[in-house]
Amino acid sequence: MPVTLSFTMSDCEAEPPELPNTWQEIQPDEIYQSSEGRLISFGIHQIKLGILYDAVGKHLRAITKGLVPPKGNTGLVPSEEPDYDFKSKILGKGGDRRFHGKTVEGILHFPGKMTNH
Repeated sequence: MPVTLSFTMSDCEAEPPELPNTWQEIQPDEIYQSSEGRLISFGIHQIKLGILYDAVGKHLRAITKGLVPPKGNTGLVPSEEPDYDFKSKILGKGGDRRFHGKTVEGILHFPGKMTNH
C-alpha cells in the first residue's frame, strides 16, 4: 500500500536569515544567506577582524554580493591561499585587505583569515 506524506510549512526547516548589514549583528557560526543565495557563516575571529578593519562594511557587502569577475569589481573572487576557496575583494579605501573563506559542507565559512596585498 502506498504511503502518503502530509506536512505543513511549520514542519519544514526555515530558510537561513539574510546576512546582516553590520559585523556587530553577526553571530559566530550562525548560517546566513547572501543575496545570491549562498550559505555563509563566520567565526568569532573573522567577526572581530570585520569590526576592526571593515567599519563601513565594504567587505561584508562584497561577501553578500557574491561571485564577480576578478578585475575591476567588488565581490567574491577565487582565493590564492591554500585550503581557501574565495576571498572578499573591494575597491577604494580598505581595498588592500582580503578576507578568505572556505567551503565546508556547502557553507562558505570565513574563519578569520585576512591577507594584505
